[in-house]
Amino acid sequence: MILISQHLLRVFRHPFSEFSVSKFHLKDRMKNIITLLILFVTSMSGFSQNLSDQIIGTWDADKANVEIYKADDNFIGNPIVDGKRNEKVEMLNLVYEEGKWVGKLYNKKRDKLMDVVCTVKDDVLLLEVDAGFTTKKIEWIKVK
Repeated sequence: MILISQHLLRVFRHPFSEFSVSKFHLKDRMKNIITLLILFVTSMSGFSQNLSDQIIGTWDADKANVEIYKADDNFIGNPIVDGKRNEKVEMLNLVYEEGKWVGKLYNKKRDKLMDVVCTVKDDVLLLEVDAGFTTKKIEWIKVK
C-alpha cells in the first residue's frame, strides 16, 4: 500500500517551474493511474476470494472426516465414507459473510439442523454450534 501511494505521489508531482504540460505527458500519467487502479482492484478481489476458500478441504471431525467444497456461493460439507464423499448426507451448508462462514450443521445424534458459525485459524476449523440455550465450541483439524 505504501509503495502504491509513493508511486501516486510521483505521478501527481508537478514542478512549479513548468507552466506548460504537453498532452502526451498527461496521457502517460493517466495511463499510469488507470493501470495502478486496475492492479489494485484485481489484487483486492483476489485476496478476498482466497480468504473465503480457506475452508475448502478435508477436516478430521473426531469420528469421521468431512470434505468441504464450494458449490455456487455455498460451502457444503459431506462425510467421507470408504475414501469417497457421501453426497447423500449433507453435514454442513455454509455461506461466507464478513470473514466467517455461517449456516447449518446436521447433528446426527439429535437428527436436527443447528445454527453454526465457523472460522479458520491456521489448520484448525473452529465451529460455534448454537445448541438452544448453550453454544458448543468444536475444533476440526485439516487433513488435506
